[in-house]
Amino acid sequence: MSTMPYKRPLGVTVRGLFYIIEGIIAIFCGVLLSTTAQYIETYLNRFSQRQEISMLLQIFDGDLSRILIIWLIVAGSAGIVIGIGVLKGKRWAWKITIIQTLLSIATGMIYFSYTNTANPISKLIGTALELIIGIVVICYFFKPHVRAYFNRLPTQ
Repeated sequence: MSTMPYKRPLGVTVRGLFYIIEGIIAIFCGVLLSTTAQYIETYLNRFSQRQEISMLLQIFDGDLSRILIIWLIVAGSAGIVIGIGVLKGKRWAWKITIIQTLLSIATGMIYFSYTNTANPISKLIGTALELIIGIVVICYFFKPHVRAYFNRLPTQ
């Protein structure tokens, strides 16, 4: 049995590449944080009297920074795997993209509802952009030609 050759839609390529790029950036940040955390902590100790700096020092001190490093590396690795799955047209990658996009929209709405910022206009614009991009991604991934790419059926 062979599969019909399906041409990958451009939007699927873009989304898959974004997953991969996001994953690489997350891994890079995790590795960078793991190698520079002690240097950053030493530098920030000079300014520990400021509240913002003392909060950062709490993050760098102890298990929280290790958890952040592990999370960045695991999330980055997952992003790369999902991106490859999207590019290859795997059904599980389609499902994860839909779920992740819905969670992103929900998180943006919660952030918008429960946070106070000095600049409410930027919060509104950021939330609106996240909502618009999320809706566009979901609508695009439900288009028939995109669904066909992810639901390839074997042919004789």
